[in-house]
Amino acid sequence: MTKTFHGAALGRKAALATGLIAGLGATGAMAEVKLTFADWQVPAASTTQEAAKVFMDKATELSGGEITFDYFPAEQLGKGGEMLRLLQTGVADVAHVSPAYITDKFPMTTVSELPGMPLDSCALANALYELAQPGGALYEAEFKPNGIRLLFAGNLGPYSILTTEKPIASLADLSGLNIRTAGGPMEMTATELGANAIRMTGSETLPSLSRGTLDGLLWPVPLVEDWGLEEALHNVTPNLSTGSFVVTYSISDSIWDGLSESQQEALTEAGKYATEQYCGFVNRTWDESLKRLEEVHGIVPLDLPESELAAAGERFEMVHAKWIDGLKGRAVSSQDIYDSFRALATE
Repeated sequence: MTKTFHGAALGRKAALATGLIAGLGATGAMAEVKLTFADWQVPAASTTQEAAKVFMDKATELSGGEITFDYFPAEQLGKGGEMLRLLQTGVADVAHVSPAYITDKFPMTTVSELPGMPLDSCALANALYELAQPGGALYEAEFKPNGIRLLFAGNLGPYSILTTEKPIASLADLSGLNIRTAGGPMEMTATELGANAIRMTGSETLPSLSRGTLDGLLWPVPLVEDWGLEEALHNVTPNLSTGSFVVTYSISDSIWDGLSESQQEALTEAGKYATEQYCGFVNRTWDESLKRLEEVHGIVPLDLPESELAAAGERFEMVHAKWIDGLKGRAVSSQDIYDSFRALATE
């Protein structure tokens, strides 16, 4: 089998045997490798089905069956903000590392989460992938110092404003509302638009909406049903993108260095393949998902007028300037990364 899915909550297993690499046998051939893959996304999520599963299947195929996976979704090994630590401590070999959850470690990788960037998911994913490869600016600034290597890059597509009760017909309607964000630039964006930005992980969102402690959230339209949020929401603003959310699957350097060259190549090619497959999926499904939310769940779309979109654009530029200024003085220039990313994403 390509992988083992673990559906029951197992807790954190610091003693997990990871990267079962037996070394070279008498023939000089590399032994089979079973990699522990930690993911905070739920099994039904599109990232699980269209990215993680695609990546694992392709890696097994390209390695001729040498590489298989033990896959732990839904925060079984740790929450979203703990994925980097799982890699660094050896609890996991591959993990879904989300920069927005650990902006102290990956502040510059959140460049692709800034609002007002191109809406093409593939443009954003490919730009991030290139900058995060060895020799790239993001690799040198953040991935290499943290001891990990990016295999897959993606994003969840444009984030929209969705609310429980109050429709958003103008930016002024956001004033004082408690709006969930994933952190990073998204938090800056919500604040700049006049909302009270509440940072929380995906798993905390539904209980907070149900209790009324949140008035809404910034969220990708195609993932509303994945997380069971549709019953708590009643309004969506579809023509304003408030940024996106970076998805990365990374492997620890210690595990990577123990793999054969052919196994490394299989993982690299599988990551490239999954990057292209997933961004294409995101691009195809956004309109379809919006239509389903309206027709099946009664979530009413309300577009902002052009004047409000122009006003939002001006505020987004302020977010960009604050992002650049807030990361000045580092070994790798935030302005250079911003300029490089925008150039790649708009090619």
